[in-house]
Amino acid sequence: MVKRKNKSSFARLDLSEKIFKIGNGVLLIILALLVIYPIWYIIISSISQPVLFDIASTKNPLILIPQGFTLDYIVEHFQNSDIWRAYGNTFIYTFGGVGLSMVLSILAAYVMSIKFKGNKLISIIVTLTIWFRPGMIATYINIDNLGLMGSRWGLILPFAFSGFNVILLTMGFKGIHQDILEAAEIDGANHFQKLWHVVIPNALPSITTVALFYAIERWNGYFWAEVVLLDDTLYPLQVLVKKMLNSGGDSASLFEGLVSAYALIVIAVVPVLIVFPFIQKYFKKGIMEGSVK
Repeated sequence: MVKRKNKSSFARLDLSEKIFKIGNGVLLIILALLVIYPIWYIIISSISQPVLFDIASTKNPLILIPQGFTLDYIVEHFQNSDIWRAYGNTFIYTFGGVGLSMVLSILAAYVMSIKFKGNKLISIIVTLTIWFRPGMIATYINIDNLGLMGSRWGLILPFAFSGFNVILLTMGFKGIHQDILEAAEIDGANHFQKLWHVVIPNALPSITTVALFYAIERWNGYFWAEVVLLDDTLYPLQVLVKKMLNSGGDSASLFEGLVSAYALIVIAVVPVLIVFPFIQKYFKKGIMEGSVK
C-alpha cells in the first residue's frame, strides 16, 4: 500500500498567496524589530560604560551589544531612598487607581449590558466621552476647583473612568450566555449577586484586559503627576526618569546622566515584564470578547 505524503499548507497555496504570506511575514518581522530595538538599546545602555558607549554611538548609531559592562548605575539606584519612595508612590497610584477604575468600569459596564429604559441614553453618554474630551486646560481647572492640587487623590480620581474601557467591558459582558443570567434570576439572585457570582467569573478575560490597560496607563503616566502633585515626595518613578532625561550639563556628564536614566527605566519596567507573561493568556481572549458585538 502506497502512502501519500501530506503536503504542507504552505505548499498547497497558489503563487499569489505564497507571495502575500512571505511579504506579510517579512513586514511583521521588520515591525517587531523596530519595536524591540529601542527597548534593547535602553537595556544595553544601562549596563554599558558611558564613555565607551558615547564613543561607539558617535561612530555608529546602531549598537547591538553593550560597550563595556557595569552595574554601578543600577546598584546606585537601588541604594537611593528617593527611588524606593518614588517606587512606592507608583505602586500606590497604580493599584489605587486601577482598583477604583475597575469598580466604576465594571458597574457601568454591567448597567450598559442589561436591558432597561434609558440604557441607550447611558451608552450614548459614555460614547461621547470618547469623542469629546475636555482638554488639558479644562482638566487642570477641574482638578484645581475640586481642591485636589497637591494631593494623591488629584492623580487618582479625575482619571478613574475611561469610556473606551467601559465599552470593551460591556461587549464582554454581553457575550455571556443569557441562559446563565436567567437561571440566576430564577434562583432569586439580585443584580449585585448576578454581577459577583455570574458576570465577573465568566468575563475574567475582558476584566483582566481592561485592568491591564488601566495599569499600564497609570504606571507610565508622568505628565499629570508632575502638574498635579507639586511635591517631590509624592512623585512617581516616571517623573524622576523624566527629570533625569531632561537634566543638562556638558556632553560627558549629560551622557552619563542618560545612562543613569536608562538604568532607572530598566528598573521601572521590571514589574510590568514580570506580570505581563502571567496575564498574557487572557489578553487576546479579552480583546476578542470585547469586539464580537
